[in-house]
Amino acid sequence: MEKTLSNISIISLLAVFVLLIAGCTQTTNQPPNISLNGAQITTGNTTNYVNQTELNQSTIINLTTKTPTKPVEVSNVSKVITGIEGDLIKLDVKAYSPDGVPLTYFYTSPFNSNGLWQTKDGDAGKYLITVTASDGKLNSSVDVLVVVNPSNKPPVIDCPVDLYVKEGDTVDLKCNFFDKENDALVIEYSGWMNSPTYTTNYESSGDHKVFVTASDGYHNVSKTVVVHVENVDRAPIFLQHLKDMTITEGDIATLAINVTDPDSGDSVKLTYSEPFSSKGIWKTQIGDAGSYPISVVASDGTLSTKESFTLTVKMQNTAPVMATIANITVDEGDTVTINPTVKDRENNPITITYSGWMNTSTYTTTFDDAYPKGCDKRGCSATFKVTVTATDGFFKVSQDVYVTVNDKNRAPVFVLP
Repeated sequence: MEKTLSNISIISLLAVFVLLIAGCTQTTNQPPNISLNGAQITTGNTTNYVNQTELNQSTIINLTTKTPTKPVEVSNVSKVITGIEGDLIKLDVKAYSPDGVPLTYFYTSPFNSNGLWQTKDGDAGKYLITVTASDGKLNSSVDVLVVVNPSNKPPVIDCPVDLYVKEGDTVDLKCNFFDKENDALVIEYSGWMNSPTYTTNYESSGDHKVFVTASDGYHNVSKTVVVHVENVDRAPIFLQHLKDMTITEGDIATLAINVTDPDSGDSVKLTYSEPFSSKGIWKTQIGDAGSYPISVVASDGTLSTKESFTLTVKMQNTAPVMATIANITVDEGDTVTINPTVKDRENNPITITYSGWMNTSTYTTTFDDAYPKGCDKRGCSATFKVTVTATDGFFKVSQDVYVTVNDKNRAPVFVLP
């Protein structure tokens, strides 16, 4: 009896298993069904949903090779999204599995595994992106056209990094400005200069920074230019020009020079032309009359400045000079002539006077001048003094001349009735 029950149980289990097999319907694994809900383009804090579906033939750029491929018919792409260089683009592609299997998404480059692409400058172009949904066994793919438009580019400033000038020069930055979109630019200069040109002075030596800024309304771009100003050594400066001078013989000429050096710290040495001493002094003497070109040189050891003027030394009035007059000896009856030689250095008019035995330059002696007026016996000689005086109106000079008259014996003279 127990054996019979066991057999029945086994048969029953087999029947149930057959019924279960007969009642199950075989299923086929189907690929995921992908539906595009759109693409998200994140710019800052804004999310834009783009639903453009129509597009003409265009050149698609393969981002991997960065080279154009042949024109591709893109009218059948599942989605077209656009963005601007610098945007964060997200492919928000949704798919589902009819079998309820979890899906994994794959994106072609340049999108990452999360369907994100942070674009940057230079990424402008059209990219055909394939999005694949996989349930682990079967895959489904769709094509998405991503159009990245160029972003507004910042202005470009072309300026020299360093400029080298000398004190007194004019600085010209000579900057060039470019804007790809030809936007109107606002240019500003700040720092050591507030304009593109600047004339330096002799206090400008050193290194100076100039900041050049260009704005197109979207971007501000700055560049720094360093202006190197070289110190320039300057020659000494005479504070007053030297004027012509006139002095008189016997005067002491002293030159008082006012000179300065524009570069503080430089010592200035003065050099005087002859006949001035190293201290700029000349003590004139009689005979120094004349005209003298005088120069004074001021030097800081490297550079020098020269000033010139004319010094006129007038003659000092001096007494006339009378040549020595020899004493004279004559016989009675002879004529005595005194012819003095008188010179005046200044060529002033000379007046000559005679005093003493004669009051003129000539005198005819008589036969009484020796004897009896001059001496006391016949045959004697008498000597007389004549004073010759010369004057120029300011000074006098005198000389005594001695005239000796010899007595002269005369022949007898008949006295007729």
